[in-house]
Amino acid sequence: MQRKAVIICGPTASGKTSSAINIAVQINGEIIGADSVQIYRFLDIGSAKPTKEERLLVPHHMIDIVNPDVYYSAGDYSIQSRKIFEEIEQRNHFPIICGGTGMYIDSLVKGLFEGPRADQGIRNDLKLQEESDKGCLHRRLLEVDPHSASRISENDIFRLTRALEVFILTNKTLSEHHKEHQASEPFCTTLIFVIDPPRELLEARVEARVNEMLKTGFIDEVKNLLSMGYPKDLRSLQSKGYKEVIDFLDGKIHMDELSAAIILSHKKYIKQQRTWFKPRGIHVSCSEEIDLEEIKRFFQI
Repeated sequence: MQRKAVIICGPTASGKTSSAINIAVQINGEIIGADSVQIYRFLDIGSAKPTKEERLLVPHHMIDIVNPDVYYSAGDYSIQSRKIFEEIEQRNHFPIICGGTGMYIDSLVKGLFEGPRADQGIRNDLKLQEESDKGCLHRRLLEVDPHSASRISENDIFRLTRALEVFILTNKTLSEHHKEHQASEPFCTTLIFVIDPPRELLEARVEARVNEMLKTGFIDEVKNLLSMGYPKDLRSLQSKGYKEVIDFLDGKIHMDELSAAIILSHKKYIKQQRTWFKPRGIHVSCSEEIDLEEIKRFFQI
């Protein structure tokens, strides 16, 4: 039997979670999360995880699966999420992939290029370059592999380093490797809906979300993570929002600047997300525009 999945994706604060839950309830579906921050335990408010009440409505997977100091790659995600996908099908339920991390979605559906082994010498050299000239890795990647650079934040030093390392070792860009790899048979057939509200509306939602996060204990959440002994420079704690709160706690930014700094970080990430989502699926401006009957026809319900 051919594997099938509905994908509900879109930029931050577009309404993906509520839409996926609404669909899952009506078709006996289960949700596979595709968010590179929601995988971490204890990173709750800043990652806008589904609430406990929402998770009781339908089964959610790939949330709270590793501690913040565990290195978790898109390849790890591909292996684990595919296993869950097959278990959902064995229960005669319907998989709904929901999230905004494009690389995770691609790794599940198309697989992932593993690449050459890490070269510590190259990594150390790139690290020294970045320390002496902040932002140079992103600028360099932009020159050799603009497609990858558009998807990787200038603050994501790990992924920037890996992309440049692959280019140095193979004389071929990460984008070229992925394109060649993805020519193979996909893991499943998909029906993709991209929730993409008008920019003004989305920006207003981001501002409201960030302000609500700060009101409901985001700063205390980060303080708790640090008190648990997690280092500030962890990859998970350098994600959007968390990095800015840590900067605030370190006295690098003032309280009256914090909200604006987090909002700006989200807006930068949204630009990267839209680059990935632009050529994909059926674009709708709100969750109400997703056609449930089309989903039923796709799954042959």
